[in-house]
Amino acid sequence: MSIPKVHRIKGREVIPRYRVIPYAELVTILKEDGEAFFEDTRKEPLNRQTLWKAAQRLSELVGKKVKVERALLRLENGGELEGYSFSLEQ
Repeated sequence: MSIPKVHRIKGREVIPRYRVIPYAELVTILKEDGEAFFEDTRKEPLNRQTLWKAAQRLSELVGKKVKVERALLRLENGGELEGYSFSLEQ
């Protein structure tokens, strides 16, 4: 386990980074299929707060309650993708 380090930023440029959640795509798929999968990256996983907020926003956009769960998506070639399953509550 590596120990996190603290760095001074005075005089350096700090570039904020945000992961964009493709709400338009998720809304379309949720309206058509009732369930959508969002692939996560191991390098920069999303935190629970971001996912909770995304589910709330999707609920507003779709007009129905959306729940989110951590999930694995099995591919036809035998592989798996890690990510999150967004689905409409029944």
